[in-house]
Amino acid sequence: MHFGFKASFVFVVPVLVCLLFAGEVLAKPTPWSEGGRIAITADGNPDADSDDVGATPLTLAVLAKVGRQADLVHYDFNNWMEYKPIAPKKNRLWDSAMGGQARWGFEPGVFFDVSFDPEGAVENLTKQINQSTADDPLFLIAAGPVELVYRAMVAADADRLDHVVYITHHRYNNYYKPRMWHRNLDDILALHPGLKVIAIKDQNQTLKTKKFDDWFWLRDHQDPNLQWIFERLEASRKPDASDAGMLTWLIGLNGNNELITMEELIEWFGTEPIEKNGKETATPPAPQATRPEIPLPDTDVIFQEVDGRIVIEAESVPVQFHWQLETSEPGYTGEGYLRYVQKGLKSTDQLARGVLTYKLRITEPGTYRMALKHSHRGAATNDAKSNQCYTLMGIEPAPFGIIRRTSHPLADAEFKQGTGFTFKTQHENYGTVARTEGKTSVPVYELDKGDHYFFIAGRSNGYRLDKIHLFKEGVGGFGDDSIPATPMIDGKP
Repeated sequence: MHFGFKASFVFVVPVLVCLLFAGEVLAKPTPWSEGGRIAITADGNPDADSDDVGATPLTLAVLAKVGRQADLVHYDFNNWMEYKPIAPKKNRLWDSAMGGQARWGFEPGVFFDVSFDPEGAVENLTKQINQSTADDPLFLIAAGPVELVYRAMVAADADRLDHVVYITHHRYNNYYKPRMWHRNLDDILALHPGLKVIAIKDQNQTLKTKKFDDWFWLRDHQDPNLQWIFERLEASRKPDASDAGMLTWLIGLNGNNELITMEELIEWFGTEPIEKNGKETATPPAPQATRPEIPLPDTDVIFQEVDGRIVIEAESVPVQFHWQLETSEPGYTGEGYLRYVQKGLKSTDQLARGVLTYKLRITEPGTYRMALKHSHRGAATNDAKSNQCYTLMGIEPAPFGIIRRTSHPLADAEFKQGTGFTFKTQHENYGTVARTEGKTSVPVYELDKGDHYFFIAGRSNGYRLDKIHLFKEGVGGFGDDSIPATPMIDGKP
Protein backbone atom coordinates (compact mmCIF):
# COMPACT_ATOMS: atom_id res chain seq x y z
CA MET A 1 0.00 0.00 0.00
CA HIS A 2 1.27 3.47 -0.84
CA PHE A 3 -0.53 6.69 0.01
CA GLY A 4 0.79 8.72 -2.89
CA PHE A 5 2.22 11.54 -0.82
CA LYS A 6 5.94 10.84 -0.68
CA ALA A 7 7.39 14.31 -0.30
CA SER A 8 10.71 16.02 -0.09
CA PHE A 9 11.64 16.87 3.47
CA VAL A 10 10.38 20.21 4.75
CA PHE A 11 12.27 21.04 7.91
CA VAL A 12 11.55 23.87 10.30
CA VAL A 13 14.57 25.46 11.96
CA PRO A 14 14.34 26.55 15.62
CA VAL A 15 13.92 30.25 14.74
CA LEU A 16 10.82 29.41 12.76
CA VAL A 17 9.46 27.33 15.61
CA CYS A 18 9.22 30.52 17.68
CA LEU A 19 7.11 32.12 14.98
CA LEU A 20 4.97 29.05 14.55
CA PHE A 21 4.04 29.00 18.21
CA ALA A 22 3.18 32.66 17.98
CA GLY A 23 0.32 31.61 15.69
CA GLU A 24 1.99 31.94 12.29
CA VAL A 25 1.74 28.26 11.39
CA LEU A 26 2.54 27.51 7.79
CA ALA A 27 0.98 24.59 5.94
CA LYS A 28 3.60 21.89 5.44
CA PRO A 29 3.57 18.63 3.51
CA THR A 30 4.47 15.58 5.54
CA PRO A 31 8.03 14.34 5.09
CA TRP A 32 7.01 10.78 5.96
CA SER A 33 6.58 7.98 3.47
CA GLU A 34 5.61 4.35 3.88
CA GLY A 35 8.21 2.47 5.87
CA GLY A 36 9.42 5.55 7.76
CA ARG A 37 10.18 4.71 11.38
CA ILE A 38 7.91 6.34 13.97
CA ALA A 39 8.58 6.93 17.68
CA ILE A 40 6.03 8.38 20.09
CA THR A 41 6.48 9.67 23.62
CA ALA A 42 3.31 10.31 25.66
CA ASP A 43 2.39 11.14 29.22
CA GLY A 44 -0.98 10.13 30.67
CA ASN A 45 0.20 9.74 34.27
CA PRO A 46 -2.70 10.17 36.73
CA ASP A 47 -1.78 13.82 37.43
CA ALA A 48 -1.29 14.62 33.73
CA ASP A 49 -3.83 15.74 31.16
CA SER A 50 -5.95 12.67 30.40
CA ASP A 51 -6.12 13.28 26.64
CA ASP A 52 -3.60 10.51 25.91
CA VAL A 53 -5.97 7.93 27.40
CA GLY A 54 -8.08 8.34 24.26
CA ALA A 55 -5.42 9.63 21.87
CA THR A 56 -3.13 6.62 22.31
CA PRO A 57 -5.61 3.94 21.13
CA LEU A 58 -6.83 6.21 18.33
CA THR A 59 -3.23 6.71 17.19
CA LEU A 60 -2.65 2.96 17.17
CA ALA A 61 -5.91 2.38 15.31
CA VAL A 62 -4.85 4.80 12.58
CA LEU A 63 -1.53 3.01 12.10
CA ALA A 64 -3.30 -0.35 12.07
CA LYS A 65 -5.86 0.90 9.54
CA VAL A 66 -3.05 1.58 7.04
CA GLY A 67 -1.25 -1.64 7.94
CA ARG A 68 1.88 0.09 9.22
CA GLN A 69 2.28 -1.59 12.62
CA ALA A 70 5.88 -2.42 11.74
CA ASP A 71 6.74 1.26 11.28
CA LEU A 72 6.17 1.94 15.00
CA VAL A 73 9.55 1.33 16.60
CA HIS A 74 9.04 3.07 19.95
CA TYR A 75 6.06 4.04 22.10
CA ASP A 76 6.67 5.18 25.65
CA PHE A 77 3.87 6.33 27.93
CA ASN A 78 3.41 7.59 31.49
CA ASN A 79 6.50 9.62 30.67
CA TRP A 80 6.56 11.89 33.72
CA MET A 81 9.94 10.57 34.84
CA GLU A 82 10.77 9.89 38.49
CA TYR A 83 7.20 10.61 39.41
CA LYS A 84 4.62 8.82 41.52
CA PRO A 85 4.04 5.06 41.48
CA ILE A 86 0.93 4.04 39.54
CA ALA A 87 -1.23 1.25 40.95
CA PRO A 88 -2.28 -1.29 38.27
CA LYS A 89 -5.96 -0.37 38.60
CA LYS A 90 -5.13 3.31 38.01
CA ASN A 91 -2.75 2.75 35.10
CA ARG A 92 -4.98 4.21 32.39
CA LEU A 93 -2.25 4.47 29.78
CA TRP A 94 -1.28 0.84 30.19
CA ASP A 95 -4.83 -0.17 29.32
CA SER A 96 -4.86 2.21 26.34
CA ALA A 97 -1.39 1.47 24.96
CA MET A 98 -1.09 -2.24 25.63
CA GLY A 99 -4.76 -2.75 24.81
CA GLY A 100 -4.12 -1.26 21.37
CA GLN A 101 -0.93 -3.28 20.99
CA ALA A 102 -2.79 -6.50 21.70
CA ARG A 103 -5.80 -5.73 19.50
CA TRP A 104 -3.92 -4.73 16.36
CA GLY A 105 -0.77 -6.81 16.48
CA PHE A 106 1.92 -4.28 17.26
CA GLU A 107 5.29 -5.57 18.42
CA PRO A 108 5.02 -5.57 22.24
CA GLY A 109 8.75 -4.97 22.68
CA VAL A 110 8.51 -1.38 21.39
CA PHE A 111 6.11 -0.29 24.18
CA PHE A 112 7.49 1.06 27.45
CA ASP A 113 5.68 2.13 30.61
CA VAL A 114 8.05 4.81 31.91
CA SER A 115 6.61 4.58 35.42
CA PHE A 116 7.89 0.99 35.51
CA ASP A 117 10.83 0.79 33.08
CA PRO A 118 12.33 4.23 32.40
CA GLU A 119 15.75 2.80 31.63
CA GLY A 120 14.33 0.49 28.97
CA ALA A 121 12.46 3.37 27.36
CA VAL A 122 15.55 5.59 27.20
CA GLU A 123 17.68 2.71 25.91
CA ASN A 124 15.26 1.82 23.11
CA LEU A 125 14.76 5.41 21.98
CA THR A 126 18.55 5.88 21.99
CA LYS A 127 18.89 2.76 19.85
CA GLN A 128 16.32 4.03 17.37
CA ILE A 129 18.07 7.41 17.15
CA ASN A 130 21.39 5.67 16.52
CA GLN A 131 19.87 3.73 13.63
CA SER A 132 18.78 6.94 11.90
CA THR A 133 20.32 8.00 8.60
CA ALA A 134 19.48 10.46 5.84
CA ASP A 135 17.64 7.66 4.04
CA ASP A 136 16.04 6.27 7.19
CA PRO A 137 15.15 9.15 9.54
CA LEU A 138 13.27 8.75 12.80
CA PHE A 139 9.97 10.64 13.10
CA LEU A 140 9.53 11.49 16.78
CA ILE A 141 6.04 12.56 17.90
CA ALA A 142 5.99 14.56 21.15
CA ALA A 143 2.72 13.77 22.95
CA GLY A 144 4.07 14.54 26.41
CA PRO A 145 6.97 16.25 28.19
CA VAL A 146 10.39 15.51 26.71
CA GLU A 147 12.81 14.78 29.57
CA LEU A 148 13.04 11.20 28.33
CA VAL A 149 13.75 12.42 24.80
CA TYR A 150 16.52 14.65 26.13
CA ARG A 151 18.17 11.76 27.97
CA ALA A 152 18.00 9.55 24.90
CA MET A 153 19.53 12.27 22.75
CA VAL A 154 22.37 12.80 25.23
CA ALA A 155 23.09 9.07 25.14
CA ALA A 156 22.85 8.84 21.34
CA ASP A 157 25.57 9.54 18.79
CA ALA A 158 25.47 13.28 18.17
CA ASP A 159 25.68 12.99 14.38
CA ARG A 160 22.57 10.78 14.34
CA LEU A 161 20.45 13.62 15.73
CA ASP A 162 20.68 15.23 12.29
CA HIS A 163 18.31 12.51 11.11
CA VAL A 164 15.61 12.90 13.77
CA VAL A 165 12.45 14.83 12.91
CA TYR A 166 10.66 16.19 16.00
CA ILE A 167 6.91 16.68 15.47
CA THR A 168 4.78 18.76 17.82
CA HIS A 169 1.42 20.50 17.93
CA HIS A 170 1.37 22.10 21.38
CA ARG A 171 3.61 24.15 23.64
CA TYR A 172 2.67 22.05 26.68
CA ASN A 173 4.46 18.99 25.34
CA ASN A 174 7.50 21.03 24.39
CA TYR A 175 7.98 23.04 27.56
CA TYR A 176 6.15 21.57 30.54
CA LYS A 177 8.34 19.90 33.19
CA PRO A 178 6.80 17.44 35.66
CA ARG A 179 9.92 18.08 37.72
CA MET A 180 11.10 21.66 37.48
CA TRP A 181 14.71 20.56 37.01
CA HIS A 182 13.85 18.35 34.04
CA ARG A 183 14.70 19.42 30.49
CA ASN A 184 12.40 20.61 27.71
CA LEU A 185 12.64 21.61 24.05
CA ASP A 186 14.79 24.62 24.96
CA ASP A 187 17.39 22.23 26.36
CA ILE A 188 17.08 19.84 23.42
CA LEU A 189 17.74 22.65 20.95
CA ALA A 190 20.68 23.84 23.06
CA LEU A 191 22.03 20.29 22.91
CA HIS A 192 21.51 20.03 19.15
CA PRO A 193 20.60 23.36 17.50
CA GLY A 194 20.19 21.67 14.13
CA LEU A 195 17.38 19.39 15.23
CA LYS A 196 14.63 19.32 12.62
CA VAL A 197 11.42 20.50 14.29
CA ILE A 198 8.02 20.58 12.63
CA ALA A 199 5.31 22.41 14.53
CA ILE A 200 1.86 21.80 13.11
CA LYS A 201 -1.39 23.45 14.12
CA ASP A 202 -2.92 22.74 17.51
CA GLN A 203 -4.95 19.57 17.03
CA ASN A 204 -7.25 20.51 19.92
CA GLN A 205 -9.12 22.59 17.36
CA THR A 206 -10.77 19.52 15.86
CA LEU A 207 -9.99 16.48 18.03
CA LYS A 208 -10.94 17.97 21.39
CA THR A 209 -14.70 18.31 21.44
CA LYS A 210 -17.22 19.63 23.93
CA LYS A 211 -19.39 16.53 24.00
CA PHE A 212 -18.91 12.78 23.84
CA ASP A 213 -21.70 12.75 21.26
CA ASP A 214 -19.14 13.77 18.64
CA TRP A 215 -17.42 10.43 19.20
CA PHE A 216 -20.53 8.24 19.14
CA TRP A 217 -19.48 7.01 15.70
CA LEU A 218 -16.82 4.98 17.51
CA ARG A 219 -19.31 3.68 20.05
CA ASP A 220 -21.70 2.64 17.28
CA HIS A 221 -19.12 1.22 14.87
CA GLN A 222 -19.40 -2.44 13.89
CA ASP A 223 -15.73 -2.96 14.78
CA PRO A 224 -15.58 -3.86 18.50
CA ASN A 225 -12.04 -2.52 18.69
CA LEU A 226 -13.20 0.93 17.60
CA GLN A 227 -15.99 0.67 20.16
CA TRP A 228 -13.23 0.04 22.69
CA ILE A 229 -11.59 3.37 21.76
CA PHE A 230 -14.81 5.11 22.78
CA GLU A 231 -14.63 3.26 26.10
CA ARG A 232 -11.11 4.60 26.58
CA LEU A 233 -12.34 8.14 25.86
CA GLU A 234 -14.98 7.63 28.53
CA ALA A 235 -12.29 6.38 30.91
CA SER A 236 -10.40 9.63 30.33
CA ARG A 237 -13.53 11.60 31.32
CA LYS A 238 -12.99 14.03 28.46
CA PRO A 239 -13.82 13.86 24.73
CA ASP A 240 -10.26 14.64 23.69
CA ALA A 241 -7.92 12.66 21.44
CA SER A 242 -5.98 15.67 20.19
CA ASP A 243 -2.49 14.16 20.25
CA ALA A 244 -3.62 11.60 17.67
CA GLY A 245 -3.74 14.45 15.16
CA MET A 246 0.05 14.42 14.91
CA LEU A 247 0.01 10.87 13.58
CA THR A 248 -2.85 11.53 11.18
CA TRP A 249 -0.90 14.55 9.90
CA LEU A 250 2.30 12.54 9.59
CA ILE A 251 0.75 9.87 7.38
CA GLY A 252 -0.94 12.46 5.20
CA LEU A 253 -4.56 12.51 6.32
CA ASN A 254 -4.88 16.10 7.52
CA GLY A 255 -4.65 17.98 4.25
CA ASN A 256 -3.15 21.37 3.56
CA ASN A 257 -4.55 23.04 6.68
CA GLU A 258 -2.85 20.45 8.94
CA LEU A 259 -6.11 19.58 10.71
CA ILE A 260 -8.39 16.59 10.33
CA THR A 261 -12.08 17.15 10.98
CA MET A 262 -14.33 14.65 12.69
CA GLU A 263 -16.23 14.20 9.44
CA GLU A 264 -13.01 13.41 7.57
CA LEU A 265 -11.97 10.96 10.27
CA ILE A 266 -15.33 9.18 10.15
CA GLU A 267 -15.19 8.90 6.37
CA TRP A 268 -11.60 7.67 6.41
CA PHE A 269 -12.24 4.91 8.94
CA GLY A 270 -15.30 3.78 6.99
CA THR A 271 -17.60 1.02 8.14
CA GLU A 272 -15.39 -2.06 7.85
CA PRO A 273 -13.43 -3.46 10.80
CA ILE A 274 -9.70 -2.82 10.91
CA GLU A 275 -7.69 -5.83 9.79
CA LYS A 276 -5.52 -7.27 12.52
CA ASN A 277 -1.83 -7.97 12.14
CA GLY A 278 -1.98 -11.63 13.05
CA LYS A 279 -4.06 -12.98 15.90
CA GLU A 280 -5.50 -10.63 18.49
CA THR A 281 -4.05 -11.31 21.93
CA ALA A 282 -5.14 -10.49 25.45
CA THR A 283 -3.96 -7.27 27.03
CA PRO A 284 -1.15 -8.14 29.45
CA PRO A 285 -1.68 -7.16 33.09
CA ALA A 286 -0.28 -3.83 34.21
CA PRO A 287 2.91 -4.01 36.29
CA GLN A 288 2.93 -3.47 40.00
CA ALA A 289 3.50 0.08 41.12
CA THR A 290 7.15 1.04 41.41
CA ARG A 291 8.25 3.91 43.62
CA PRO A 292 11.04 5.76 41.84
CA GLU A 293 14.07 7.36 43.36
CA ILE A 294 13.86 11.11 42.81
CA PRO A 295 17.27 12.60 41.93
CA LEU A 296 16.91 16.07 43.43
CA PRO A 297 18.80 18.83 41.63
CA ASP A 298 22.26 19.83 42.76
CA THR A 299 22.80 23.54 43.38
CA ASP A 300 25.97 25.57 43.75
CA VAL A 301 24.69 27.26 46.90
CA ILE A 302 22.09 26.84 49.63
CA PHE A 303 20.31 29.90 51.02
CA GLN A 304 20.46 29.75 54.80
CA GLU A 305 17.59 30.98 56.93
CA VAL A 306 18.75 33.15 59.83
CA ASP A 307 16.40 34.18 62.67
CA GLY A 308 13.35 33.37 60.55
CA ARG A 309 14.52 35.29 57.48
CA ILE A 310 15.75 34.36 54.02
CA VAL A 311 16.69 37.25 51.73
CA ILE A 312 17.93 36.31 48.25
CA GLU A 313 19.26 38.39 45.39
CA ALA A 314 17.54 36.82 42.38
CA GLU A 315 20.72 36.78 40.29
CA SER A 316 22.54 34.59 42.86
CA VAL A 317 21.76 31.41 40.87
CA PRO A 318 22.72 30.48 37.30
CA VAL A 319 20.61 32.38 34.77
CA GLN A 320 18.51 30.05 32.61
CA PHE A 321 16.89 30.34 29.18
CA HIS A 322 15.26 33.70 28.40
CA TRP A 323 16.37 35.40 31.64
CA GLN A 324 19.05 38.06 31.36
CA LEU A 325 20.88 40.22 33.89
CA GLU A 326 20.18 43.94 33.53
CA THR A 327 20.94 47.16 35.40
CA SER A 328 19.03 49.82 33.45
CA GLU A 329 15.97 50.17 35.71
CA PRO A 330 16.71 52.05 38.95
CA GLY A 331 15.94 50.68 42.37
CA TYR A 332 17.63 47.29 42.20
CA THR A 333 20.09 45.91 44.73
CA GLY A 334 22.99 43.52 44.26
CA GLU A 335 24.61 43.08 40.86
CA GLY A 336 21.40 43.81 38.97
CA TYR A 337 18.00 42.27 38.33
CA LEU A 338 16.75 39.50 36.05
CA ARG A 339 14.50 40.28 33.10
CA TYR A 340 12.46 37.62 31.29
CA VAL A 341 12.72 38.08 27.52
CA GLN A 342 10.83 35.67 25.31
CA LYS A 343 12.58 36.51 22.06
CA GLY A 344 9.55 36.56 19.80
CA LEU A 345 7.32 34.16 21.67
CA LYS A 346 3.87 34.85 23.07
CA SER A 347 3.39 37.58 25.66
CA THR A 348 2.78 34.92 28.32
CA ASP A 349 4.76 31.72 28.35
CA GLN A 350 4.12 28.05 29.01
CA LEU A 351 4.85 26.57 32.44
CA ALA A 352 8.46 25.80 33.29
CA ARG A 353 10.55 27.77 30.81
CA GLY A 354 13.61 29.50 32.20
CA VAL A 355 13.54 27.81 35.61
CA LEU A 356 15.55 29.44 38.41
CA THR A 357 16.31 27.03 41.27
CA TYR A 358 16.78 28.21 44.86
CA LYS A 359 17.62 25.64 47.54
CA LEU A 360 16.65 26.79 51.03
CA ARG A 361 17.79 25.56 54.44
CA ILE A 362 15.33 26.13 57.26
CA THR A 363 16.40 25.91 60.91
CA GLU A 364 13.28 27.53 62.41
CA PRO A 365 10.20 25.69 61.10
CA GLY A 366 6.89 27.46 60.80
CA THR A 367 4.68 29.55 58.54
CA TYR A 368 6.67 31.66 56.08
CA ARG A 369 5.41 34.58 54.04
CA MET A 370 6.90 35.11 50.58
CA ALA A 371 7.29 38.29 48.59
CA LEU A 372 9.14 39.05 45.39
CA LYS A 373 10.71 42.40 44.70
CA HIS A 374 9.69 42.78 41.07
CA SER A 375 8.65 45.26 38.39
CA HIS A 376 6.82 45.61 35.09
CA ARG A 377 7.46 49.32 34.72
CA GLY A 378 6.91 50.63 31.20
CA ALA A 379 4.97 47.59 29.99
CA ALA A 380 2.16 48.04 27.49
CA THR A 381 -0.45 46.64 29.88
CA ASN A 382 -0.92 46.19 33.62
CA ASP A 383 -1.95 42.53 33.53
CA ALA A 384 -0.73 38.96 33.10
CA LYS A 385 0.92 39.86 29.81
CA SER A 386 3.52 41.82 31.75
CA ASN A 387 3.39 41.28 35.53
CA GLN A 388 3.69 37.55 36.29
CA CYS A 389 6.13 34.73 36.82
CA TYR A 390 5.53 31.13 37.91
CA THR A 391 6.58 29.95 41.37
CA LEU A 392 6.66 26.56 43.08
CA MET A 393 7.62 25.73 46.65
CA GLY A 394 8.57 22.07 46.85
CA ILE A 395 8.95 19.52 44.07
CA GLU A 396 5.42 18.30 43.33
CA PRO A 397 3.61 19.80 40.30
CA ALA A 398 0.21 18.51 41.45
CA PRO A 399 -2.53 19.32 42.20
CA PHE A 400 -3.11 21.34 39.07
CA GLY A 401 -2.43 24.96 39.88
CA ILE A 402 0.21 24.39 42.55
CA ILE A 403 2.75 25.89 40.15
CA ARG A 404 1.50 29.39 40.92
CA ARG A 405 1.01 32.36 38.66
CA THR A 406 2.61 34.94 40.92
CA SER A 407 1.93 38.57 40.07
CA HIS A 408 3.08 42.12 40.78
CA PRO A 409 -0.42 43.53 41.48
CA LEU A 410 -0.11 47.27 40.97
CA ALA A 411 -3.19 49.46 40.94
CA ASP A 412 -3.72 51.10 37.55
CA ALA A 413 -2.86 54.50 39.00
CA GLU A 414 0.47 53.21 40.31
CA PHE A 415 1.23 51.58 36.98
CA LYS A 416 0.46 54.75 35.02
CA GLN A 417 2.67 56.76 37.37
CA GLY A 418 5.61 54.55 36.40
CA THR A 419 5.99 52.64 39.66
CA GLY A 420 8.90 50.22 39.39
CA PHE A 421 10.19 47.67 41.88
CA THR A 422 7.95 46.87 44.86
CA PHE A 423 7.43 43.86 47.13
CA LYS A 424 3.72 43.61 46.29
CA THR A 425 3.11 39.92 45.57
CA GLN A 426 -0.02 37.88 44.97
CA HIS A 427 -0.87 34.42 43.67
CA GLU A 428 -3.35 34.44 40.76
CA ASN A 429 -4.82 30.97 41.23
CA TYR A 430 -6.15 28.54 38.63
CA GLY A 431 -7.11 24.88 38.41
CA THR A 432 -7.72 22.81 41.52
CA VAL A 433 -5.96 25.37 43.72
CA ALA A 434 -8.37 28.12 42.66
CA ARG A 435 -11.29 25.98 43.79
CA THR A 436 -9.80 25.56 47.26
CA GLU A 437 -8.03 28.91 47.82
CA GLY A 438 -9.99 31.31 45.63
CA LYS A 439 -8.88 33.28 42.60
CA THR A 440 -6.16 35.13 44.52
CA SER A 441 -4.19 34.39 47.66
CA VAL A 442 -1.25 35.66 49.71
CA PRO A 443 1.91 33.55 49.26
CA VAL A 444 2.36 31.59 52.49
CA TYR A 445 4.14 28.25 53.04
CA GLU A 446 4.47 25.81 55.91
CA LEU A 447 8.18 24.95 56.00
CA ASP A 448 9.60 22.29 58.29
CA LYS A 449 13.20 22.05 59.41
CA GLY A 450 15.54 20.99 56.64
CA ASP A 451 16.09 21.71 52.96
CA HIS A 452 13.44 22.94 50.53
CA TYR A 453 13.38 23.91 46.87
CA PHE A 454 11.83 27.11 45.57
CA PHE A 455 11.51 27.51 41.80
CA ILE A 456 10.76 30.58 39.70
CA ALA A 457 9.98 30.26 35.99
CA GLY A 458 9.26 32.83 33.32
CA ARG A 459 5.75 33.78 32.26
CA SER A 460 5.30 37.44 31.21
CA ASN A 461 7.53 38.97 28.57
CA GLY A 462 9.59 41.80 30.10
CA TYR A 463 8.88 40.88 33.73
CA ARG A 464 11.74 41.87 36.09
CA LEU A 465 12.83 40.14 39.31
CA ASP A 466 15.29 41.61 41.81
CA LYS A 467 14.93 39.96 45.21
CA ILE A 468 13.11 37.24 47.19
CA HIS A 469 11.88 37.53 50.79
CA LEU A 470 10.83 34.49 52.86
CA PHE A 471 10.07 35.58 56.43
CA LYS A 472 8.58 33.58 59.25
CA GLU A 473 5.33 35.05 60.51
CA GLY A 474 5.97 37.55 63.30
CA VAL A 475 9.52 38.35 62.19
CA GLY A 476 10.05 42.02 61.35
CA GLY A 477 11.49 43.48 58.18
CA PHE A 478 9.28 41.70 55.67
CA GLY A 479 9.28 43.78 52.49
CA ASP A 480 12.01 46.08 53.80
CA ASP A 481 14.57 46.51 51.03
CA SER A 482 17.29 47.50 53.50
CA ILE A 483 17.44 44.01 55.03
CA PRO A 484 20.68 42.46 53.71
CA ALA A 485 20.88 39.16 51.90
CA THR A 486 21.17 36.17 54.22
CA PRO A 487 24.12 33.78 53.98
CA MET A 488 24.78 31.42 51.10
CA ILE A 489 26.57 28.18 51.94
CA ASP A 490 28.23 25.68 49.65
CA GLY A 491 25.60 23.47 48.05
CA LYS A 492 27.91 20.94 46.43
CA PRO A 493 27.69 17.42 47.87
